[in-house]
Amino acid sequence: MAFFKFLRKRDTSGVPSKRRAALVAALEAERLATTAGMQEFLRKKTGFVGTSPLLRRNIHRLEKGLCMPTRRPVFGEAYIMETVTLYAKLVTQPKASPPELKWATDVLADYFSKVDITARTIAPAHEIWSKLPHNTSDAPHFSPYAARDLPAYVGAGALPDYPSFLALTRARRSQRWFMDQPVDPAYLAAATAAALQAPSACNRQPFTFHAALNRALIIKIADLPLGTEGFGHDLPALIAVIGDLSVYAEPRDRHLIFIDAGLAAMQFMLAITAQGLGSVPINWPDIPENHQSLRDLLGLAPHQVPIMLIGVGHPKPDAMIPYSAKRPVEEVLHVIA
Repeated sequence: MAFFKFLRKRDTSGVPSKRRAALVAALEAERLATTAGMQEFLRKKTGFVGTSPLLRRNIHRLEKGLCMPTRRPVFGEAYIMETVTLYAKLVTQPKASPPELKWATDVLADYFSKVDITARTIAPAHEIWSKLPHNTSDAPHFSPYAARDLPAYVGAGALPDYPSFLALTRARRSQRWFMDQPVDPAYLAAATAAALQAPSACNRQPFTFHAALNRALIIKIADLPLGTEGFGHDLPALIAVIGDLSVYAEPRDRHLIFIDAGLAAMQFMLAITAQGLGSVPINWPDIPENHQSLRDLLGLAPHQVPIMLIGVGHPKPDAMIPYSAKRPVEEVLHVIA
């Protein structure tokens, strides 16, 4: 709280008082959301159902250790017991996420086959693991693999070449006027599948996509951010990208929701373009009242933070699109040899 008192007292920057007050309110709202997230994190450590962000993080940490070129005979001692305990809870749940369970099973099997299971810090966790029901026989294995097995190395045509990819990025332009035609949820599901391939810090994936297809709800949501006048009410589909602060135990990680959700949102929009539809990312200003309004509309919890909106639809062929000239590469890329 000392920082907020500093902001209230100090007035030497020339920033108007109204903007200072807005900053204090936004930071206070972030503090409350982050605190709510940490509280929810603690609750979900033992009360999770179907999926566990902490288990995903720990499994990914084990994966990184397994990928080390010079691997130590013992690693992961600080969190292996916690990981196995979380796994033990997940494996007995009827609603356990199949890919998460498969991934955790395969990585733990790989881990215990490569570390010294007689080590004092590993043996107790291995004893629990060995008594749990798990099936590691299903192929393919969801565990670390060689870079040569990536699609780029499998054969010609496995991935688009660079000119094709660049063409896709250039085809993805912000389109604001769409035909009066519903958006099939299958398009959104396919785009979400692509979005989920985006990198995420320790694979925690701290985001959800909430797709509004109902006209009345779209209008209410579109009225919240700035800059939607003239097109917001006519969007066939409106996706709210929501960050989840309950996947973090430390305040230092609170901004990862913006990084990870942003990476996923970009892949979502590229996938929308690849399917022949159009999209428009809609800026979401940091206004606490708007955060709460969207929470109320979508039934979100205090630890769920709106990141941005994405409009989706079938573009009108004759609708105009801003050219939006991009900066030259040499102005952006600074190579330090």
